[in-house]
Amino acid sequence: MKKLWLLMLLTAATHAAHCQTAPAPLPDSIQTFLDKSLTLLETYSLERSTVDWPQLRQTVYQKAQGAQSVRELLPIYPYVFEQLKDDHGWLTYKGKTYKWRNTARPAYINTVVKEALAKKPGILVKMLPNNVGYIQLPGINAGGSLQAMRDAAKVVQDSLCRINSDKVRAWIVDLRLNDGGAMAPMLAGIAPLLGDGHLGGFVDKDGKPDQQWYLKQGNFYMDTLQVTTLQDRCPVKRTDKPIAVLLSGMTASSGEIVAISLKGRPATRFFGEPTYGATTANESYRISGSSYLTIAGLLETDRNKTTYKTSLTPDVLITGGDNFTDLRQDAKVAAALKWLKKGR
Repeated sequence: MKKLWLLMLLTAATHAAHCQTAPAPLPDSIQTFLDKSLTLLETYSLERSTVDWPQLRQTVYQKAQGAQSVRELLPIYPYVFEQLKDDHGWLTYKGKTYKWRNTARPAYINTVVKEALAKKPGILVKMLPNNVGYIQLPGINAGGSLQAMRDAAKVVQDSLCRINSDKVRAWIVDLRLNDGGAMAPMLAGIAPLLGDGHLGGFVDKDGKPDQQWYLKQGNFYMDTLQVTTLQDRCPVKRTDKPIAVLLSGMTASSGEIVAISLKGRPATRFFGEPTYGATTANESYRISGSSYLTIAGLLETDRNKTTYKTSLTPDVLITGGDNFTDLRQDAKVAAALKWLKKGR
């Protein structure tokens, strides 16, 4: 009888433990939101093949136990992005973003660049000594609409056209404060410097080509899709002039795409610091309402099909020495001017 009683106690304890750990069913709308998110990530994420998806789904559903609203799911998304090693993607929910903060990235200690970026700089075009044109091209957030990108491209090109490009012997393109945004208006805006042609593209993790980007008649194209509609407001007789490109650890995402688009160009040299290293192409997918999942799904290549998996390394490494208020005292500008003065 004593053994029978003990067996009954053990059975009851086991049943109670099972009841405590069994996941409660999620509301249908929450289940759908979570399922669609995981399916999108499993389908499109660059590192999808490195994940044990049955195990990840099980872990995610355990973390979601008891959730009665999408808001209660939000802390799960940084964890999922971490499993995919995707610190370039994010979830957008009610205007806020939720992403994985990769603590393995080394801290960027250049306070001059960080403080200048925090001031939300605008486009700056001016003439430097020895007829060197200078354009500071910060990140451009065009809001995602086609018209917004076209308007932003016009702003960049109009700024560029304020100086007589025919008098310019060479150019400095300053991307140190370019932390990303929309690539189309940036590249179309500086098209008078670059000329037409193939600038780069995207590839999957196996190197298979995907979309390619071009400049044609001064406008930005993704494959055959014309994105911008600029007319030639400042015709340039020569698009082969030397270009010095300035980089920093805050040059990121589409800022890095602009730099990649200049890689492989003749008479072009890069100065400054290694870039941030967000050289993956993001695509946004709607989950529901205004909620979107933005996923890093492709890598970027330059015109010579060189693939960039991490940051871009400058030809001339210069750490610090930035001076955005007085370019005459700026070490990276000085190095660029010295190279340009030598005639490349």
